[in-house]
Amino acid sequence: MQLLMWIPFVFTLSVLTYAAILDFRKREVSNGVWCFAYPIGCVMTLTELAFSLLDVQIVLVSLGVALFFGAVLLYTDFYGGADVKALVFVGLTTPTLPLMLNPVLSVPALPIVLVVFCNSALLSMVWPLSIFILNLKDVLQGKQLFDGLNLTMREKVLLLFTTRHIPLWTLEKSLRCFPAEEVVLQEGKPTKKLLHLMKAETNLSKYVNNLKEHQELCTKGVLASPTIPSIAFFTIALVTAPIGTLLFWIITLIGII
Repeated sequence: MQLLMWIPFVFTLSVLTYAAILDFRKREVSNGVWCFAYPIGCVMTLTELAFSLLDVQIVLVSLGVALFFGAVLLYTDFYGGADVKALVFVGLTTPTLPLMLNPVLSVPALPIVLVVFCNSALLSMVWPLSIFILNLKDVLQGKQLFDGLNLTMREKVLLLFTTRHIPLWTLEKSLRCFPAEEVVLQEGKPTKKLLHLMKAETNLSKYVNNLKEHQELCTKGVLASPTIPSIAFFTIALVTAPIGTLLFWIITLIGII
């Protein structure tokens, strides 16, 4: 029976991995992926319920958590449509881990989608730190990162953690870099201006074309935000969920003792 519980976990991990690869390559995940994955996921969950390997309440809680976080982050533009579909998919197909310590401890199982969400958020914090280290190296080498932009110190610090200074042609070819600046007319004169927020579903070509129309202002490069798909962080978080959950229960057990 435990083997039956591992099948949805492996299937979910496989779907997330494939979706993350698509997102890396094309910056989108086709609906065909979810049309294939969701029906199979539903069948797997219903099968586990039929064999009493899952409790209906746990499944409903898992789906509720996934839908709540997905809706909030989609509404605030932190997630794209594919990210929400991936998170809800995890909530549907993997309400709990195949092997849990909770029967021993006689406490309810954690919704794994909550573990995945929290772990992915923590993992995503490593990315800005790596960007900052690369920018710090450029600054020490004398590179001008904010050329042509009138910025406050607070904005400069924020950009050091979120953007890289790259050639315009690199930005044009990349699907994973979002423009962090644009050119606007101020008193009839083209001027570079900071883009404070780029939505997940933004049409990047509009902003890239804007910069290309004023290439004379971008000869030294432009600021861009390199991104990693949220689905990639979900995938890593799901892989590490057994370790994180095991540590949680060990800490809980030590506290009880």
